[in-house]
Amino acid sequence: MEQSSELRAEYEKKLKECEESGDSKGKAAILYELAKLEISEGNQEQALLMLMEAYSRFQKLGESKGHCFAGELLGQLLFVSGNREDGLAVVRESFRGFTEMGMPEEAEKTGQLLAVMEEHAAADG
Repeated sequence: MEQSSELRAEYEKKLKECEESGDSKGKAAILYELAKLEISEGNQEQALLMLMEAYSRFQKLGESKGHCFAGELLGQLLFVSGNREDGLAVVRESFRGFTEMGMPEEAEKTGQLLAVMEEHAAADG
């Protein structure tokens, strides 16, 4: 727990620096990292808010790679929080993005995730 609070303090310091310098890309990246920390601590709602902002910032900046990584995680959170269609749509978009960027390992991992999510959605639907 000690490590995560130190990490959180470091991220929050970097976040403040990005805000002060107007570094939107840096802010998006730090929000993504903070969201992963929130998830590891079980704070899904907080992580969801951070991911939505990071995802949106990456998209506005045309940062495809960041957008896809943030989208993959955002889609999973949306899915498990009950927004299944939105979650599936966001993960599908990340899958397409990884494929288009020529990132086969990420595309394969995201494709497997998508298959599991679709299977769950079909079983529960």
